[in-house]
Amino acid sequence: MGLTVSVVVITYARPDYVRTCLEHLARLGRAPLEILVVDASPDDRTASLLREEFPAVRLLRNDLGRGTMPESRQIGLAAAAGDVVAFIDDDAYVEPDWLDELLAPYDDGTVVGVGGRASNGIEGEESEGLAEIGRFLPDGRLTGNFGADPGRVIDVDHLLGANMSFRRSALEAVGGIRGNYPGTCVCEESDVSLRLTAAGGRLVFAPRALVRHVAAPYQTGGKRFDRRYLYYLRRNHVVLLARNFGWRDPRLPRYARVVTREQSTYLWAFRSRLGPTMADGSRRSLLRRITSPVVLTRSVAELGGLAAGVPAAWAARRRDRAEGIATP
Repeated sequence: MGLTVSVVVITYARPDYVRTCLEHLARLGRAPLEILVVDASPDDRTASLLREEFPAVRLLRNDLGRGTMPESRQIGLAAAAGDVVAFIDDDAYVEPDWLDELLAPYDDGTVVGVGGRASNGIEGEESEGLAEIGRFLPDGRLTGNFGADPGRVIDVDHLLGANMSFRRSALEAVGGIRGNYPGTCVCEESDVSLRLTAAGGRLVFAPRALVRHVAAPYQTGGKRFDRRYLYYLRRNHVVLLARNFGWRDPRLPRYARVVTREQSTYLWAFRSRLGPTMADGSRRSLLRRITSPVVLTRSVAELGGLAAGVPAAWAARRRDRAEGIATP
């Protein structure tokens, strides 16, 4: 008898995307044991959708509201019955053979997590960053490149939240999925990935386990890669490093130095916009020159997030200890 799978879809105020996501799941060549939708929405549109169109799908509530994707994943994990728990976002649409491809690497008992490829519809993404898919670098940074296709299953250090799966027993053994990664909720999938590899498990990337990631508009405030995103990207990354490796680990100061050096790109952009002419020789408008300092606010967001990560990490580590989770 093969492994059973619980598919967990997390969502916030995007019922139309949930509908399309569930329609694709219904076309799977291999059916999962169950599908669970964890809804943190402030309204009942998603609940009504499931009740009227997908009665076999189990609805779970996350009453914490927006910006709590890690908590939604944990709610799904706690309710799941499958041997493997597969997580996808509501804007990730699976291919018919997705589940078969996702499960195949689990034939190796050392594999505790399998992630799949997320196609974003970007030209050339299948060959972008092939040598650095899902890596944890010595300077504390994490690489993505989950749209790349290496043509084979490869080992990775972390997985993409929009298309990832884990053995339920392995997740439970490390204490499940930790919260305290708020805002745009970056880093929570990397947190659990790093904890699993630290416990001796293997994570692999199976490119043929494909989802079409349509990148739905944020319903939790802001836009993709805006200043709010940049703030939480840096804040949550500091929390990630401090929680998993401690304050004395050299990757934490290395990461801070890398982020600080990267701010020079904003300074260069600011200076270039002050000039009277564009790169093609045309005149730059006075309004554009006057508003050029706006670009520096992105640097303020990143450095602010980096600084805010320190007290946030102290609080997260203190909460982990209170909950009986060992901290380095």
